[in-house]
Amino acid sequence: MKNLKNTLFLDLTKNQKAALFSFIKSLVKKHTDLGTDEILELFIEDEQYYYEQNNPHFEWIIEEFEKDKFLKELKTLIKETKKQLDIKTAQKEAQKPYIEKQKAFAKEQRKKAAEFKMSKEQATKKQIYYYNKLCDKYKLKKEETTGLSKLDLKNLIGKILDEHQQKLEEIGLDKKLYE
Repeated sequence: MKNLKNTLFLDLTKNQKAALFSFIKSLVKKHTDLGTDEILELFIEDEQYYYEQNNPHFEWIIEEFEKDKFLKELKTLIKETKKQLDIKTAQKEAQKPYIEKQKAFAKEQRKKAAEFKMSKEQATKKQIYYYNKLCDKYKLKKEETTGLSKLDLKNLIGKILDEHQQKLEEIGLDKKLYE
């Protein structure tokens, strides 16, 4: 892209060139499904329409449309911009599995850190109350909860709920229907 800025539109000012490059890039991003010629036609039609409405993006561009060199350079710019976007898209797709692995690893690390923190904290009254209610509801023998950590109680509660869910699935009931 940097080489294009040095070789295309040499008769335009630095600001004109930057604005045109930016606008073409956003136009190509919007219309990735269209071909180079179609995007060029769309750009020319839009600019003529906005010029007729006295609200052009580029005041100087209407006269330039009559120059073959300008149109050729514009077509080259669109073609190269499409190529650059295709390359970026391909790179993103190639990196996707790696990024997914990183996300999964980070999620696992957060889970381990939370469990470590829970293992150091004392169980809350709500957890103990919930555990006792579950044991009463499913008529299970209660274990001693004094001295247990939040993680220990979470695991006990999870074990009870998992066993109950398995029993429901064995008899063919869905948990949501039962509750």
